Amino acid sequence: MNTTFELSHTLDYSPLEHTLLDEIREWIDSNMLMADQHFVWNIGITTSTELIRVAGKIRGDNACKHLKYWNAETFKNAMGIVSRLNRYPFIFKSSLNKYIGKGRYIFVYKTTCDSKNLFYHTFHH
Repeated sequence: MNTTFELSHTLDYSPLEHTLLDEIREWIDSNMLMADQHFVWNIGITTSTELIRVAGKIRGDNACKHLKYWNAETFKNAMGIVSRLNRYPFIFKSSLNKYIGKGRYIFVYKTTCDSKNLFYHTFHH
């Protein structure tokens, strides 16, 4: 057990981050239907002040199916979670990101795949 603690300390991986990452994965998995391949997940980071604007913009889009956000406590934790989630298929970085503000809120939403997105062509060809 001591080895596991030392390894997690060396990698700078906190148990809070692991729990939040699992919670986001479970939420995405519970709202994903493999039969419906015309939708993708977008993920991003924003500040608390910009979160309301981003959520309003996403909810105003008729193609948005699901939206949820989480407080990652720090920008570093949020970036670590987003980088891990971007490794999964159908999860892409949102154009509504606010990395410059170093926000700590992670937002995830499901929407149609934009025709300008290169991934769109794999759906339709």
